[in-house]
Amino acid sequence: MNVQVTRWDPETDSRPHLQLYQVPLPADGTHTVMDVLDYIYEKLDGTLSYYRHSVCNQGICGRCAVRVNGKVRLACTCRVWEESLELGPKNENVVKDLVVR
Repeated sequence: MNVQVTRWDPETDSRPHLQLYQVPLPADGTHTVMDVLDYIYEKLDGTLSYYRHSVCNQGICGRCAVRVNGKVRLACTCRVWEESLELGPKNENVVKDLVVR
């Protein structure tokens, strides 16, 4: 699947930009946006910043919220069905990449 992620470090970059990643998607529909982000971080780009903690995948705290194809969703519970995703920060208060205040 094609995954476009908004990348931006306000301390070093003048503006945000999209970065494209190719991520394998199993046909069983069990992957979440968090699984996609973990794959990118672990296998493709260890510089990607997103919020994850030990109790993620519970949908409780809401800190992992990101914009998924234009709608704010929890990355830990949002299932991936599409062949392409565009992921961005949930608001404009960007610390780095998908991490916001």
